[in-house]
Amino acid sequence: MKEPRPLATVLLRKVAVWYLIFAVGITGTQLFFEYRNIRQDIVHSLDALANTFAPGAATALWDYQEDLLKSLVRGVGEHSAVTAVDIRDFRGHISAIHSAEETEMVSPDLSVRQTLYHRFEDGQQETLGTLNIASSEAKVMARLNGIAASVGLTITAQLLFLAGMLAVLARLLVVRPLSRFLEEVRRLGATDQVQQIDAGPVEIIEIATLQQGFNQLLRQIAESRALIITANVELEQRVVERTRKLDQRNQALMREHEFTLALVRSIPGFVCVLDATGGIVIANQSAEVLIGSPGVALAGQNWLLLPALAAANHPLPELLQQVHKSGTGNAEASFLKDTGQEIIYQFEALRVGDGWDTRIVVVGINITEKHQQALRLQHQASHDRLTGLPNRALLLERLEQTLAIATRRNDTFALAFIDLDQFKPINDSAGHGAGDMVLCEMAVRFCRCVRETDTVARHGGDEFVLLLRNSTSDGLQRIAREVLAAAAESISWKDRVFRISASIGFAVFPRDGRSVKELLDAADAAMYRAKQAGRNQADFGTSLAESGYRHNPASVAAGSASD
Repeated sequence: MKEPRPLATVLLRKVAVWYLIFAVGITGTQLFFEYRNIRQDIVHSLDALANTFAPGAATALWDYQEDLLKSLVRGVGEHSAVTAVDIRDFRGHISAIHSAEETEMVSPDLSVRQTLYHRFEDGQQETLGTLNIASSEAKVMARLNGIAASVGLTITAQLLFLAGMLAVLARLLVVRPLSRFLEEVRRLGATDQVQQIDAGPVEIIEIATLQQGFNQLLRQIAESRALIITANVELEQRVVERTRKLDQRNQALMREHEFTLALVRSIPGFVCVLDATGGIVIANQSAEVLIGSPGVALAGQNWLLLPALAAANHPLPELLQQVHKSGTGNAEASFLKDTGQEIIYQFEALRVGDGWDTRIVVVGINITEKHQQALRLQHQASHDRLTGLPNRALLLERLEQTLAIATRRNDTFALAFIDLDQFKPINDSAGHGAGDMVLCEMAVRFCRCVRETDTVARHGGDEFVLLLRNSTSDGLQRIAREVLAAAAESISWKDRVFRISASIGFAVFPRDGRSVKELLDAADAAMYRAKQAGRNQADFGTSLAESGYRHNPASVAAGSASD
């Protein structure tokens, strides 16, 4: 707490500070406009100098009179507003230069450039070079300093006069009456008897009102003292009775607490009861095992400081924020057991009560099996059950995403439509078991031919689709060669050996289409052209050069196919 000071001192300081703030603001505004005017005057002066000396500089530059050029530069440089002058020919070479002060930095917005021309008798003119005249902030500040000094002296004189006048008036009109009032108050403090204050005549109505109010307060104090003595006796009796009732209530609450604690600990799921600040009041065994530390009781710890919840973006600390905002909250969180197994809990929180006795009940149930079942169903819905590859639905979803990104970034990508040659005879001769084995083997081989960022999907039957992001012409040809070679490798099944091939059709965005349907149709058509051309080939569609690729091969072959 600050030590109180005399009124005159406080008043003088306050007035001086506010006056200085006001004066500084007004002065700053005035100096700002003066600063702008000085800069404009300097620029006008530089422009006038440039217009005056430009004809002579042009004549000297045309005749290349070096002495005259240097003389002109020195003449311009002697002006008080000029910091640097130079004359350059039309190639930018300096013909003459002058600098007033080496320590002054030239300001670009305080510079004037005048183009020098030589005019012929027929009215034509030829550009010879430029006359550059520049000033600096130091010139501006030099003029501004004089104005600032005059204004500062004026403000100082006004402040001294105002301070002296306020000090005298405060002492005569306020300090003396208040001092007499303070002496009367001290006199009253030396005795227990209630008296009245008489500070004598005062000229300030506020001080007279203060004296009247203080005397009225003293009378009320005398009246209240008798009432307080009577009330104290009654209060002592009430306190004794209230203490007895509180003891009975505390015993009842203790029994309720023990019952609640036993009930919570008997619940098999996760249960924690928190106070308004996150302090854990009650926790059952499941909570101790899930978020507690070995050998340390959860009760008494703070929910927000638990080591098990300290990971960045952990959902459980945010659960408390939800409860404080809306009264309820829910969150899903995963935990790792000591065995490394991940378990997932669904938490619900409810705020009970309000104020200091607020309680937050957090309940959690283990949904690990339910979550895993949902993931399995989601995977089965988006992947081919035989090969494990993305199915047509997931392919279309990724293709839509890739198309949107490529359109926004003005990028390219490619689709490869693959159809296995001579696959039906395997199913007819060896059965669907052999055919399924061949499809699974082809899926594994095709995945080895592309990057991790690409997608290999089963489109249906013996058809596969490759979604190739950011592929170049060389990359597409490499993938085509590897896919054709992989398909042509022999496949052993039981006591038989199968040999098949593949026909590939490529479509490139945006060359072959700007929608999913157009690209799939283009790739499918290219695949059929490859089949019609003899199979075991790759058709790259129209000229790759049109789409920005570096090469334009017609097709890629990988030998003849055999069954």
